[in-house]
Amino acid sequence: MATGLKPKLSDRKPSPRLRVLLRGLIVYGAGTFTSECVFRNLTANGARISVDQLFQISERFYLINIRDGVAYDARVVWNKGLDIGVKFEGVMSLSADNNLMLRRLKKLWLAKAPH
Repeated sequence: MATGLKPKLSDRKPSPRLRVLLRGLIVYGAGTFTSECVFRNLTANGARISVDQLFQISERFYLINIRDGVAYDARVVWNKGLDIGVKFEGVMSLSADNNLMLRRLKKLWLAKAPH
């Protein structure tokens, strides 16, 4: 687990964060492993998420916002116990069907999204 990471000044978001309570899904290992999470705050460039239990997480992973149907290419900036700060390296709409990984992320999203 990436612990003790301190955010670089360039990773900090100067604009205010939007406090939210949104369901999310952490996806890593080429879509093989998933873990549910909760978005606690959100900006265009990153988020603070919470997990229910400690687990080994890659420093890079996909993070699905269940409500909005988007997947972020996320990088861990800091990690404090069950809270994780991430920076978004990219964002993909899951309504598109461009490639194999995106189709895998979309399938995981649809399994969690309210119908």
